[in-house]
Amino acid sequence: MFRLRGITLTLSLLMTAQTSAMTLPPVPTAPIYYEPPVVKATELIRQSSCAEIDDAIRHLHPYRYTYKPGFYEDNTNKIATAVMVMDTVPILNVLIGLGYLSYSALVDEKESRRMLQVEENISMLQRVKAEKRCFE
Repeated sequence: MFRLRGITLTLSLLMTAQTSAMTLPPVPTAPIYYEPPVVKATELIRQSSCAEIDDAIRHLHPYRYTYKPGFYEDNTNKIATAVMVMDTVPILNVLIGLGYLSYSALVDEKESRRMLQVEENISMLQRVKAEKRCFE
């Protein structure tokens, strides 16, 4: 009896409610993924000699690489995953594990953006070298 009244009440509310078209939110046109800006050469860099440009490239080379261990080589990621699987304290360990894993992913993203920026700087310096014909 109670269930029948609930169903009839719901149906009557649905029938009396005004219907209107649903408007979709605007779709963002900006790119979702990070795109490094194209680095433009300054006038100071254009006036540098070929040897100075080579030195600048040489000093940037160590920053092209990451020194952070990969996901499976990082022992802290293994511990965070084990803590989530063990789950001795039901919610707390899962939150701690997910928190660390998301932090680790954030550090990976920041590291890859840094390396992309260094690659852009090196390619800009190489373009200036090509324009100055330093390879001849």
